[in-house]
Amino acid sequence: MPELLTIPENAIDPDAAYEQWVASFLWHIDQLPNVVQATGTVAMAPRMIRAQQLRERVSGGGYVDNMPVVDGPESRNAAAVWQALRGYLTVAASRLGIEAPLLPAMLPDDVEHARRWAYAANEWLATVVYDILDWPDLTALQDELFRLIRRARTRLDTGTIRRARPELCDTCGEHAVIVDWVDGPDGGAVLTRSCRMCGEAYVQ
Repeated sequence: MPELLTIPENAIDPDAAYEQWVASFLWHIDQLPNVVQATGTVAMAPRMIRAQQLRERVSGGGYVDNMPVVDGPESRNAAAVWQALRGYLTVAASRLGIEAPLLPAMLPDDVEHARRWAYAANEWLATVVYDILDWPDLTALQDELFRLIRRARTRLDTGTIRRARPELCDTCGEHAVIVDWVDGPDGGAVLTRSCRMCGEAYVQ
């Protein structure tokens, strides 16, 4: 029988450490609808297209399908998150014995379609978070998925979704401290807190 998620030996409060893991899990999966919404990048083709021609294709009865569309870094980041999410859902569903959303094999071209699937995955994961144990294969997939989510969030600049209420700031006394997870020096997740009122920053 697998053990519960490992808590660091030097943790002062194991329960608090576990709740922090849950908070990190929920924070990462809450970003899914935003980070999968970059499904393609409109770019100028290598050949020269006059500005007038470009305007005609976008408006005035032209066909946007004729626009040169390429895969940029934003769409590649979104696609990487999508594939990692599919892999994680498959293994998590197998371990838990609970059917998970079966995402399409490829990131949908339609942004709203992609976001609806991301919301479905988010809801399922938020429901089972407390049932997830320390399975090595699932933990490895989670680390990779969350790393890709943090990278996509940073590069896409789509904003941050937070379900946790702002915390009390020790400096200014306002409930304005927001919590985020960012990449640390080793690529792992680092918890950061910053006050939106006075700018005080906390790193754990």
